[in-house]
Amino acid sequence: MMLATRDDITKYIPQRHPIVMVHELLEADDDHAVTRLTIEPDNVFVTKERFAEPGLVENIAQTAAMHVGYQCASRNIPIPIGYIAAVKDLKIHSLPKQNTSITTSVKVTNKVLDVTVVEGRVEQEGALLCSCEMRIFAKINSKTQ
Repeated sequence: MMLATRDDITKYIPQRHPIVMVHELLEADDDHAVTRLTIEPDNVFVTKERFAEPGLVENIAQTAAMHVGYQCASRNIPIPIGYIAAVKDLKIHSLPKQNTSITTSVKVTNKVLDVTVVEGRVEQEGALLCSCEMRIFAKINSKTQ
């Protein structure tokens, strides 16, 4: 069962076109989420028919944002704005081609005050393309309180 479609995504994340790097929310619970992105030729991170490294990192960050946004919305509490505080152990094994889809998962491994640590993985057809640890600082937007 899909939890959110391309039409719903911007309810849960602050990014807007052309920087939206998640199209579907496939799974979400308290400590993990899985999204899918179809890499279209006009994507801002496509270079030489490949989805470039910054796109993979942004995709992981938006999957983490989608996780938080969906969880907050389901509990009817304000959705915080997140900022990447650090990226650690970034490993990029392969860049996916345009006109293909990637699946991204994040797992929360630690949370202290306003900082959440997630392990992110980008896969395509079972092959690991990218992984990293990401520290995300979250702050409630004072305009939404």
